[in-house]
Amino acid sequence: MDRKARVYHILWLSLPYVGLAVWGALCITDNLWYDEAYTAALISHPLKELVEITSQDVHAPFYYILLKGFYALCGGGTHYWSLKLFSLLWMFAYLLLGKYGVKKLYDEETSVYFMLFSILMPSLCVQAGNARMYAMGLFFFTAVGLLACGILRQSSPVKWILFCLCSIGSVYSHTFSMIETFILYLILLGALLHRKKYALLKWYLGSGLAVAACYMAWLLVVYRQMQSRIAAAGVNEQLFVPDMYTLMDYCKEWFSAMDTPIMSVIYLGMALTLFLGYYAVDSMRSGKCYIPGWGMGILGLTALTGGLLSYYVTPCFLGRYIFPGFGALALLYAVGMKRISSLRIRAAVLLVFLYCFALQYRAELKLEYDKGLQEYEAFYESNIGEEDLLMATDIHPLLLSVYHPEKQYMGYGYLPPFSPFQNTTVFTQWEQLESVMGNIWLIGFADRDMPGFSPYYGLEQAFQFHYMYYDFVIYRLAPME
Repeated sequence: MDRKARVYHILWLSLPYVGLAVWGALCITDNLWYDEAYTAALISHPLKELVEITSQDVHAPFYYILLKGFYALCGGGTHYWSLKLFSLLWMFAYLLLGKYGVKKLYDEETSVYFMLFSILMPSLCVQAGNARMYAMGLFFFTAVGLLACGILRQSSPVKWILFCLCSIGSVYSHTFSMIETFILYLILLGALLHRKKYALLKWYLGSGLAVAACYMAWLLVVYRQMQSRIAAAGVNEQLFVPDMYTLMDYCKEWFSAMDTPIMSVIYLGMALTLFLGYYAVDSMRSGKCYIPGWGMGILGLTALTGGLLSYYVTPCFLGRYIFPGFGALALLYAVGMKRISSLRIRAAVLLVFLYCFALQYRAELKLEYDKGLQEYEAFYESNIGEEDLLMATDIHPLLLSVYHPEKQYMGYGYLPPFSPFQNTTVFTQWEQLESVMGNIWLIGFADRDMPGFSPYYGLEQAFQFHYMYYDFVIYRLAPME
């Protein structure tokens, strides 16, 4: 083994553990943003209620059921590092797919670049410690894609069985990973017919029917959810009008982060994709291996499907929804990088990737280690009594309720029927406050107007703090004399 091969082999052995360490630093705090708090609140419900709530919202329950079991094994409580650890384990498993699956599909060098770009990609850095289903979806869909490619090269019953099982996991991870899986099945069918592998069609149909049968019950739920969203969106026909700004919002999530975008990271990420994409296309053309193109086609068609659904049916698509397919983007980068013959150009590409990663990683560390939660907890311990009532101006400030789930909370005016936050009622009339023996505290966002409580109460600002993406303000309702 020459020196270059030895270096790549050492990287091939170590990169999954490098990813585990790098992403692990984002997974050891209790800081949660709203969607993560939604997850924490949802898994606190009994299993039957969990399924009922997800059937009214937009997510399949598979991720939440698995997370609930893992959370219980880790001890439960209000320490939420275990929720992030669950995502980290899926990300580590994804890197192992890259380590072994991509090496089998291509070679060790391509596998190294696949893992390296996966670790350095800002969007994967953002999602790695996110207590959401995207990391699980990334693993299952990447496994489905690698198995499909393996089947085309050399089929076996074991591969078809694993392909079917991973497909079921993928379609139940997220609605848009279901769409990605459906498109992949269509591409696989076309490839089987093009290569005249008619003997494999019985396996293909058997796998497809098994996945369809398993998902059919939830597909009906998704249809009902879409109908309810159409009814809600009908109130405002201009709720979603795609334009260049919408595309930029998608690019923020694909190349940086939606809520904390770094413009240089976004533009450099787009440029790197075009640059490496050129070399990847050149590699596909010369080697007659179009796997990266198929993967990018799935991403593009899924994004197009989401945009069309949002425009013509109901607003339902965010950029991060195609994240389970981002293994295809990492493979495009890897194949393109290997095609570059100049070591100087390779070094320059890696330096730009490292620059983008460092900026985004620093921003994510700042969020994860934000001291706002400790400031809020100190205020809570000093000021909130057992008989006090906490009220939120809308559902989003209720995210703080997961840190004190035993406390009684109210949402001002309205809560959706699928709200997972426990011990929470809706404030609609003054009589509800008459039985409160202690203080009434109103939690909202500092950049929004507070609801009025006159002539019964006035608002006295008691505390203001910044926490992750939000500037919170807490008022005490003071009775009017």
